[in-house]
This record gives sequence, structure tokens and C-alpha cells, in this order.
Amino acid sequence: MSMNTYVYYIAEKLMGAPEMQRFAHPIHVGIVSAHDHEAAYSAVLEDLRPTFADAPQPLEVRFEALTPPRSGAGVWRHGKPIDTDITFSAAD
Repeated sequence: MSMNTYVYYIAEKLMGAPEMQRFAHPIHVGIVSAHDHEAAYSAVLEDLRPTFADAPQPLEVRFEALTPPRSGAGVWRHGKPIDTDITFSAAD
């Protein structure tokens, strides 16, 4: 199974805020490599755990799969967004 590259955006989950507004000013943007977006979510969650587990706040993350340039140089393209809530349980 090949690895995929994803750009991810973490935003505060604001009740009633339109999607474009929530992700217009993300609190963090990063890149992660994983086999699929579920594995990417797990990797991002583990990376965030030390920061947010003590003081959880409603967050959501958007992943976009990246496709490298066809010629080896140029602009990476991104796919349709995959939105997911970030939740920490009482065990965290």
C-alpha cells in the first residue's frame, strides 16, 4: 500500500459558523503522510494530544489529499476536503 500526502487544517468548531468561515483562519496547518485519511487523522490526533488533552476544546480538522506535479516540478494539486471532528475522550 502506498503512502499519501495530506495537507491538514485545524480550526475551532464554532456552532453556526459557515464552513468557509471556520477554515478561513485555521489555528494550525500542516502536512502528514499516511496510507489513508483515517491513518492521517490518527497521526494528527496523537501529535495534538499533549497540547489539547488537558484543556479540550471543540476542534475540527480538514484533510486534502495532495497529488504531486506530473513533471516533477510545479504545483501540487489537492483533492476534495475530508472534514472530521477532533475529540479527546475522558481516558486522555
